[in-house]
Amino acid sequence: MPSEFEQKIFKLLFPYASKEIDTIENSGAKFAHYTSAEAAVSIIRNHTVWMRSAATMNDFSEMRYGQNLIDYAYRRTSNGQRLKAFLDLCHQGLADEFEDVFEKHKDNRLTQSYLISVSRHGDENGAEDQFGRLSMWRAYGGDTNVAFVFNNEPFFSPSNAVNAFTSPVFYCTEAEFFDEFQSVVQNLEDNFSLFSQLSRQELRERLFNAFHFAVLSTKHPGFAEEKEWRVIHSPKVHPSKHIQPSVRCVSGVPQKVYDLKIRNYPDEDIKGATLPEFLHKIIIGPTQYPYPIYDALVSELEAAGVAAPESKVVVSDIPLRR
Repeated sequence: MPSEFEQKIFKLLFPYASKEIDTIENSGAKFAHYTSAEAAVSIIRNHTVWMRSAATMNDFSEMRYGQNLIDYAYRRTSNGQRLKAFLDLCHQGLADEFEDVFEKHKDNRLTQSYLISVSRHGDENGAEDQFGRLSMWRAYGGDTNVAFVFNNEPFFSPSNAVNAFTSPVFYCTEAEFFDEFQSVVQNLEDNFSLFSQLSRQELRERLFNAFHFAVLSTKHPGFAEEKEWRVIHSPKVHPSKHIQPSVRCVSGVPQKVYDLKIRNYPDEDIKGATLPEFLHKIIIGPTQYPYPIYDALVSELEAAGVAAPESKVVVSDIPLRR
């Protein structure tokens, strides 16, 4: 469990993420991963999900959106000047040092960051848990749509052993992003005595992470209905002995992916992450073949050791015209 000091640092540097994590944990909300039935069989059979490069996302401009906003906020606003002054007050010359390090990883951030996208699942009347979300069925899975619904506990493991980090997407206008940036700067200034306890390297690394995940977790507000969260692995920044690369063909495109195992690491405080513990249900979305897919997924879950697999797979009868 992170110390009280570490928890406070996190809340001050990641105010939006901290608030969203508290909301999920307090509500018990779950996460859904929308994909194809073929991918679903692979996930169950191999107890592995593929983390794909940010460069293969539906719209790579999503990444540019966050990068452009953070660059502007830091370099061209008064709050950016305040932040630079704060860093130099803590450690002389740290502002330039931080800027050099952050800029050095700019290309890697966009091409060597690997993601799994999930969506906050559920609504007040429970319809989404029965049918799934129509906009997500339209966007993902092709003609054999499937949604894994996962319990939330493993997403918020206090351990950094895997070095894959759960981050809520911040859907915002430019003005809203700059307001959030100002809040972080204000938090730093108001807690100077706290942050001045950090060494030069510690402060630089923590602020780097705040900027890094801001870039990778910021999207235009027009996408807000997705309610997306991202599990992010950046091997050039946070290497992991537990996540290994492989080359796969996805929709005919050869690409490097990182294999994230669905498993526990009890000696490193990662628990509740095996498939039988982690999986809440699977929803089969609009498709011509719901019942063959149902039979196949039930069979795979049984082989994977999931108890009462028939109760874990449901068929959505949501109508969808292609």
